[in-house]
Amino acid sequence: MVLPTPTAAELAILRVLWRAGPATVRAVHEQVYAGTETGYTATLKLMQNLLSKGLLTRTVDGRSHIYTAAVSEKPTMAGVARRWISQSFGGSPLALAMQALDTGPVDAAELSQLKAMIARIEREGSA
Repeated sequence: MVLPTPTAAELAILRVLWRAGPATVRAVHEQVYAGTETGYTATLKLMQNLLSKGLLTRTVDGRSHIYTAAVSEKPTMAGVARRWISQSFGGSPLALAMQALDTGPVDAAELSQLKAMIARIEREGSA
């Protein structure tokens, strides 16, 4: 079964749950929207949408509803990247990489990681 790709707002919620683990709507709201005018009910609605899409699960603990990411980060982000590459860069991962690298300086640690990834891809023969 192919799960839907999350929106940018949904990804912000998933990132909190991937990093912090299971949480209530209130806890997620405070991490994602602290200091903004976005209301609690907007966060609740987004999390209900994620639940209906199969991207979150929910358990009830007394009066609290605890939400957990139902999908893991790496394959979810790969799907997001594939969609973005297809829609925005004509299906070319190279075009995305070149654009990303052209947006500003790349620090030495990131450059080293990039070189290691290129070397791995060359050893394996394909992406």
